[in-house]
Amino acid sequence: MIEVLARAGRGLTLAELREESRLPKPTVYRILLSLRNLGYVEQTDRRGLYRLSPRLGSLQTHGRDSALRAKALPLMERLRRDFDETVNLGVLEGVFVRYVAVVETTQALRWIVKPGARDHFHTTALGRAIVAGLEPEERGRLAIKALASSSAGRRRERRAALEAELTATAARGWAIEEEETVTGVACVAVSLAWLNEPLAALSVSVPVNRFPAERRAALTAAMTSIAPKRAVPVGFRIA
Repeated sequence: MIEVLARAGRGLTLAELREESRLPKPTVYRILLSLRNLGYVEQTDRRGLYRLSPRLGSLQTHGRDSALRAKALPLMERLRRDFDETVNLGVLEGVFVRYVAVVETTQALRWIVKPGARDHFHTTALGRAIVAGLEPEERGRLAIKALASSSAGRRRERRAALEAELTATAARGWAIEEEETVTGVACVAVSLAWLNEPLAALSVSVPVNRFPAERRAALTAAMTSIAPKRAVPVGFRIA
């Protein structure tokens, strides 16, 4: 029944569900009642239309997040062990990056973001690392949407700067932002496209007072060494 509703993409009546599932009407009703009690299906109006509930969508997201965390955690632990800085895992959702997991530094001076929090992709190293690997038209579309609230006078200038940064990120294989999201914090990020996760990235957050040139070079080298050479798909298109 869940698959029938998912394929339809809209609310269906009991009669439509019976026809699509090819099950007897009493059986369909019992299944729907059970799914409603579990919170997976809801009725949308007095006509009795049934549709998938937001709870089911959240469970799907939880499942995707769990699989992504399982892939990324060994890398996150390795980076935290080598640098003792906070490591973040994020995914692109529209013009935002949502933080999926965080491995915290043991140092007292830190910046910690909570899983589930979101930031605009263009102000984060995570977002830039992901979007830099998209098809050019996708990158352009996201840049336009992300900067839509900018004043008309600055929009073109800011878009040009963002697209230049994305081009540079794609060329060098890592993204950086310094004090654009949080004052006093810099982040370096790499895409996880080589793990077949082109909409995900890892970043390391470092207080700027612990980020001299030597440490920056060591961190960027470590981040880029994570991905096997020539294994990163180029020009990913969002479905």
